[in-house]
Amino acid sequence: MTDLSVPTLAAALERLQADDAAFDSLLAPHGESASLRQLLLSLLQTKHAALKADTDMNLVADILRRDQKFSPPGRPSVHLVKLRTQQASTKQAALMARQAYGRAAQDFVRALDLKITPRLTPIAVTDRWLQTRLT
Repeated sequence: MTDLSVPTLAAALERLQADDAAFDSLLAPHGESASLRQLLLSLLQTKHAALKADTDMNLVADILRRDQKFSPPGRPSVHLVKLRTQQASTKQAALMARQAYGRAAQDFVRALDLKITPRLTPIAVTDRWLQTRLT
């Protein structure tokens, strides 16, 4: 099983937005697919946003590490201060995106009545469900 990537999720989102019934065959065994479409759409959107936010956060952290390596000791430059501020804001955005994805995953698991074992979270269950269905 491969991890879900931003292009995979973007393709699934485009497919769902272009054709409402694109994933009805996947949703039909779990109930009325028309009512589950909106949950799948919000799940895909929040997962896509969370992956993008994590990528942005890692990119800013890499730039900050690179620039801090060659900075002189003492007071930090204005550039480094701006990068630290940007890192804090991207980290907060990533945390909020993950939280939104957690809520969407919980709603999705509840609506599809997927089984959750004591060691699995709704996020892990939905990630596994998406990986097996989308890839």
